Order: sequence, then C-alpha cells, then structure tokens
Amino acid sequence: MTAWTVWRTARVVTSIFVLMVASYYLVVGFDNITNPTNPNASNWPFVQGVLSGDGVPADSGFEWRFIDATWFQAISYIGIMTMETLTGIVLLIAGILGLRRSSTSAAWAGAQRWTYLGGILGLTVFMFGFMVVGGNWFIMYLNSKYNGLEPASQNIIFTLGMLILVTAVLVGSRLDADSEARADGDMTG
Repeated sequence: MTAWTVWRTARVVTSIFVLMVASYYLVVGFDNITNPTNPNASNWPFVQGVLSGDGVPADSGFEWRFIDATWFQAISYIGIMTMETLTGIVLLIAGILGLRRSSTSAAWAGAQRWTYLGGILGLTVFMFGFMVVGGNWFIMYLNSKYNGLEPASQNIIFTLGMLILVTAVLVGSRLDADSEARADGDMTG
C-alpha cells in the first residue's frame, strides 16, 4: 500500500489540472467542428478574415502576404481544428494515465510524456499558429476585425502553466523519492 504523501497528492492534483486543460482543448475543437460557419462562435470566419487581411488597414504595406484562396483557408482551418482536438485527446490520455499512475513518482513520470506531447501540440497551435503566423506574418495585431492575440496569449499561458506545474511536481517527486520509499516501508512493515 502506498501512503498518500504530499507528492502523491500533488501528482493527483496536477493530473486533474491536465484533465481540465484537455477539456478546454476538446471543447474548442468540438465547437469548431460542430458549428463551423457561425461568425460569433467559430474560428472559420476568423481564419478567413486573418488570412485575407480583412480588417487590416489598406495602407499597411503587407497586402502581398494575404491569401484569399478558399482552399488554403479551409486547409488552415482544418489544421487548427485537428491540432486543437488532437491536443485535447493527448492531454486526456495524459491526465487519465497521471491519475492511474500517481502512486509512485517513477510511474507518474512515465505518464508525463503524454503531457509534454500535448503541451507542445497546444503551443504549436497558439504560440506558433496564432502568434507567429497569424499575429505577425498575417499582421493580426493590426487587424481591427480579427485579432485573436489576447485569447492566444491566454491559451499559451495556461498551457505553459500546465507544463511548468508538471515539471515542478516531477522534480519535487523525484527529489523526494527516498522519503516515499521509506513511507511505503513504514506502511508495510
């Protein structure tokens, strides 16, 4: 029997946080898949507006970057939905494995490979996709109609927060692994 140490509790709480982040990504992906044409509840009009430069001042000097091709916009939108959904699925697996393997730091550490994979997928969507590509290449920061930099920043912050929390608990659990082993010995002895 494994004692409920502070670190085991931290692993459970962290796994629950991973599940909450997973649920966010899954809901966002679900909303975009099930309601693609609603201008107020979907990223489709947003993606079209950002890629075409709709809302960017005509004298910005960046007109040559904009893409009006519907096929390219559709591929971009499908890519975003796929990455959001895939991120949610991977983090769901990570959270469930984290809960199931929370009894020891070594078992929990193995499950966190999924968290790191989900985290990098989420950062790819929001940091690279929305901030680098949308925000800077397609000049979303100048766009008066379609500027998703603030929500993208929020998503980056909670995804990075999840990764930082997981890393802190991994390191703390590892450093305290000897005390866990002693606690297990006390419980069985």
